[in-house]
Amino acid sequence: MAVGSFSDDHNDKPRDKHDTEISRSNSNSNAEFLPGDPEDYSDYEDTFPLNETPHSPRNEKRRSRWEREAELQSKYVVGDELVNLRRKVSELKVQLSEARDDLDKIASGRRRIYDNFRDDEVRSEIIATKKHITEIEGSIRELNGKDPEYVFFVLSERLKAIEGGSHIGSHVETGEKELNKLKKEVEEARLCMPHLNMHGLWVGKYGDHGYEMVNITYSGNILIATKVTGDKNVPKGQISFTVDLSSPSPDNLHGSHLEPIELNSVASRQWGKKFLPRHPGKGQVASEGYKNAQWMEGQLIMVGRFFSFAWVPIGHQVFFGRPSAELTLKMMRAQEEDEMKKDHVEVMRDVVKRSWEETYWVERDAAVDELYYGTDGCFQ
Repeated sequence: MAVGSFSDDHNDKPRDKHDTEISRSNSNSNAEFLPGDPEDYSDYEDTFPLNETPHSPRNEKRRSRWEREAELQSKYVVGDELVNLRRKVSELKVQLSEARDDLDKIASGRRRIYDNFRDDEVRSEIIATKKHITEIEGSIRELNGKDPEYVFFVLSERLKAIEGGSHIGSHVETGEKELNKLKKEVEEARLCMPHLNMHGLWVGKYGDHGYEMVNITYSGNILIATKVTGDKNVPKGQISFTVDLSSPSPDNLHGSHLEPIELNSVASRQWGKKFLPRHPGKGQVASEGYKNAQWMEGQLIMVGRFFSFAWVPIGHQVFFGRPSAELTLKMMRAQEEDEMKKDHVEVMRDVVKRSWEETYWVERDAAVDELYYGTDGCFQ
């Protein structure tokens, strides 16, 4: 299995006449992508660490930021704990719906079991059911308060309302104070959502094309991965893939998201987590020369401090990690050298340009010397 591919049926040879950017396989579009053994990615060791424990910060600014992040992580839950929290909320919502149905039946007298009860017995049953409903609602609110995505969505909507002027009080000072507080809380919740904090450079192995670098930016709720180094199919400057990170309604956080991949016990021990969150996206492929470019269904899969992107119809993934400063410079220089080699006209143009510039300055210096030293009264 090639480094960067999680699919066991991955095939590095294109199956049709087009040499597409991503190798094709026979896997179907609904196949789940599972990570292999961490040792399969040993080639990345010089690029980024494979452990989940970050190195100690080397400066005070970075240390302060990490301490802030640690404080926020104690406020919200992430990873496997977040998946379990949301499942618990779903169970409580079912119980809440059933309790409300029971209350309606009791209050309306539709259940025969209460036909022969005295009024005080019915009232007691109603009071007990209402108390149960209140307890469930409280539990749901408490759990949702630990879900960064839920808090982010709710507070973002409230922030929009305040900025629109609909919720600002009669005193401008009170409105500004609430606005600044909400902005801070929204930003804190966002910092605890890994998929919204992936800005910057990442490196992954694109099959036979080798290692390539992408730069991740955001346009609203859309993650965009643009190639910093490219290949003969999808060159640098083109978008490799996009991911839709739009938040669903707070009552249905899984509504527009894919269910997380659940690892088996062996893989869970190897990677230190049980669930891998996924988000829908679109990946670009093209024939050589950036021809017949097209977009296809894709998935962003979060794997701890790393991630992968899967081109689903062709059953292939690229595994990404943060590059070191040395690797970044090395890849950028290699890309520039390759481009110069491929374009001989550009090479010759560059040589002529450099020669012309050198000749210009030599002649200019000579002209200045002649003008200056040829002037009467000049001490030579």
